[in-house]
Amino acid sequence: MSRSRQAALLARYLSETTDVEVGLHYDTGARWIAMWADGPLQEEMRAHLDTALVEHRYVDMRDRRIDFHRSTSGRAWAARAIASRREGTLGPAIAEGAAHRRSLGVGMPRTGVQGPTHTHEYYALLRHVDDLCRGTAYPERASVPEDEPLIEQLLAAGTRDDANTCRLTVSEYDMAKVLLTAEQAPAGGQSYKLAAVRVPEEGRRRG
Repeated sequence: MSRSRQAALLARYLSETTDVEVGLHYDTGARWIAMWADGPLQEEMRAHLDTALVEHRYVDMRDRRIDFHRSTSGRAWAARAIASRREGTLGPAIAEGAAHRRSLGVGMPRTGVQGPTHTHEYYALLRHVDDLCRGTAYPERASVPEDEPLIEQLLAAGTRDDANTCRLTVSEYDMAKVLLTAEQAPAGGQSYKLAAVRVPEEGRRRG
């Protein structure tokens, strides 16, 4: 059996074991890359791979260097953000992250002649949710059933037409604006409804 055939069978085994689509792609030399979206953490995928390589039918892949790349979907970003908001950790993480940025004197990107359009809180929110996505297995899954309606609301609020592809796209940057507005609203103002923040097209292109 050829090595490419073994790689295809190994990818299928990993997909069936983890319940996510896994691709195993040749890179260069002895290097291959296993790629998947959301799903298990890299160390968990490594354990599944090690188990699979014990089997004789993957013998030609044993001496290959297999690296890992897990991407994150917009759905995963929304699910982690909503879980953090429900658990009461989102607000404190934003405040702490923003204070840390200010203490370090971190500057913000300039998006036009009028200066930055975002705040330290905005970037702290992005960092916090990104960290949650990286550290969570199957991050796209709702942590509790009650999160599902808000996940859908946040995804809808962060969805817009992409002028380049003529398709609907979900942006974590737009979702971050929505979340930050909700977090900074007066008490009770947006507790259960995450509405889209309408940003002029010019501002979106800059951001």
